[in-house]
Amino acid sequence: MRTSTFVSLLAALAALASGGSAKAADDALVAWLQPGQEGRVEMRALPGATGASQPVSRDATATRVPLGSLWKLFVFAYLSENRAQEPAYVCSANRATQTGEEQYCCAPGESVARAQALARSCAPYFSPARLGIAKKDWQAHWQSRIGAPWLLELDHLKPETEVPVDELLKSLAMIAPQARAEARSALLEAGIEGYGREAWPVLGSGMRYKTYSWHRADGSAFGGAAGWLADGTPFWFGARGSSRSALASWAPQLAAALPAFSVRRWRETGVDPGGTACVDVDFFARYPLRAVWQVHASAEGKVKATPGDLKGRFRLEFANGNWLTIASRGELSLAGGEGTAPAITGRFAINDYVARVIEREGSTDQPQAARALAIAARSYLVQNAHFEAGCWHIADSSRTQRVSANAPGDAALAAAWFSDDIILKGVAVRYHGDAPGANRLAWREAIARAGEGWDFERILGAAYPQATIATLSGREECARLEAAENWLARAIAGWNARLLREPGFEALGAPPKVCALADGHPYSDQKRLRIYARGWRNLDERVTLAHEYLHLAFRFHPNGADENYIERLARRLIES
Repeated sequence: MRTSTFVSLLAALAALASGGSAKAADDALVAWLQPGQEGRVEMRALPGATGASQPVSRDATATRVPLGSLWKLFVFAYLSENRAQEPAYVCSANRATQTGEEQYCCAPGESVARAQALARSCAPYFSPARLGIAKKDWQAHWQSRIGAPWLLELDHLKPETEVPVDELLKSLAMIAPQARAEARSALLEAGIEGYGREAWPVLGSGMRYKTYSWHRADGSAFGGAAGWLADGTPFWFGARGSSRSALASWAPQLAAALPAFSVRRWRETGVDPGGTACVDVDFFARYPLRAVWQVHASAEGKVKATPGDLKGRFRLEFANGNWLTIASRGELSLAGGEGTAPAITGRFAINDYVARVIEREGSTDQPQAARALAIAARSYLVQNAHFEAGCWHIADSSRTQRVSANAPGDAALAAAWFSDDIILKGVAVRYHGDAPGANRLAWREAIARAGEGWDFERILGAAYPQATIATLSGREECARLEAAENWLARAIAGWNARLLREPGFEALGAPPKVCALADGHPYSDQKRLRIYARGWRNLDERVTLAHEYLHLAFRFHPNGADENYIERLARRLIES
């Protein structure tokens, strides 16, 4: 295990930082590949509680960090880019014979496929020996695009391998767009439901990353993540603690330090490769057009637009006498000829569409409100549009959603990409400019709440209290266990009178949601007031529900962190 270089690096970085920044440099670092800078890497030490992140005066080529689990990303990319058809990995038939690494992969006797193996960080799945990857084939694949010595050797694909940060970031940048898209899709689960679940409301779902954890020579844990920002920028992050605790602890500082969403970078890196779902829009559905003119800067002024893809600036004249100027890069198309009224349609990637809805139905003055509207608009689309041949089809209308015909700005795209792939499930989503209602977001109210410090998740929770977060792929961040919720609600009604005698107890305003636990140990989410568990039918499961409820009810008191106290009290509640 080669940890001496890594420990020396952290000590050197701490020495380079001055005053109060020294501890931050030793605790948390972030680096990213700057676009258009010939591969220049920006590295920063994150601040403690407040203050701006500080650039680290260190040659990124000499800054070495452990790969941890990140090596699996490159095996995943190799398989994807070569269109491999490898077999699934089958776990041992019983828990007793499973290895420590295998327990991350699947339940005894079950199997796991490539995407889920990456999300679960299943090391046995990506073993080059299991996959039969030949050294010469591996080297030929990577040599053609990057000369990173560590990436050319299969023997270096192990957690303890130390690699220069700049080479790691450049290697991430060189993964082909389609393989990166497949990795992004697989890693969404890790960000929403896995080790990033506490951090995602701050970092968003557009950022996709592979987590890693490692141990230093002194036995302390070091972890973090590496992957791509929403616009395709490769990044790396590392801090003290496991990957989960590091992400949860440093999410606000990490979000503040990373570069803002760049439309130019988004277009250059191909974050939206061909083949992803799209949206077809019939523009001005309730306002017939009379004529469409192409506007020229030359002396001719304007000429009648030709049917087909629209490229340039255009003046639209409506039958009611109004007019509008728009610009198009070819995403809009004009139909109609002699004796036929002109009609304009558009085809957009989903987040481009959502950003256009934000600019037409709301604004980006309050980013948290814009993020809430982005999720509501995406949810409305999938609930109400017609889906065929990989595209949703919807009209631009006040009866559905109004959509800007002009390209959205950076702020609207940033709000859409922040919530990439996220929708609401369980209710019929509606929204209105100023009139709240059942399962209806009022934009004016959302703006006011954002101004008071509410985040997008709390804004959505108030507007759609029965909704759960889900993804376009169908996975729910909270798959509700309604029977367990009903049992717990009845139990709480009887418990609370007794619990009022306990120091630090605070009754919740409403019974918590109970979400199905996919894997790992049951836990309570104190921010969202949720419990993640497996059920309620047997004694152990009911004790677990009581245990996690008590963590929520005592969350503002030291008793809430005392596991022995919580467990004894939970058993008394269940057994009495």
